[in-house]
Amino acid sequence: MGVWLAVSFPVDPELTMALLIHIVDKTPNNSDGAALAAIIARYVIDLRTDDKNHESHSFLANNLIAHVAKRHSNVNDQAGLDEWMDKLELRDPQIFLPHLGHVLDVIVGDDWWFDRDELRNKFD
Repeated sequence: MGVWLAVSFPVDPELTMALLIHIVDKTPNNSDGAALAAIIARYVIDLRTDDKNHESHSFLANNLIAHVAKRHSNVNDQAGLDEWMDKLELRDPQIFLPHLGHVLDVIVGDDWWFDRDELRNKFD
């Protein structure tokens, strides 16, 4: 639930990345959920990190993506990374953000601490 809130709202990017890293650490090596968490960490860093910290945070996010790609599909080079990202549709936030929602639905089930749909309706 914290991941959903941290991605959906302007939560500190370091905290958001830490929550997403937790998903990476707790998922199996072949998990697409780990790939989504890694790419969304980079996306959040790009959106929310100030100029002073952007380079160092981006470096960490890029390393996370490379780590996940290596363990997920044995990706070892840029061409493989590009192919992997295309295959998993990790380039378009209109695609990968809803996919994370599905992963979180599987993890959390019906045990949400708040009415997620009511909160979503407030976004509109």
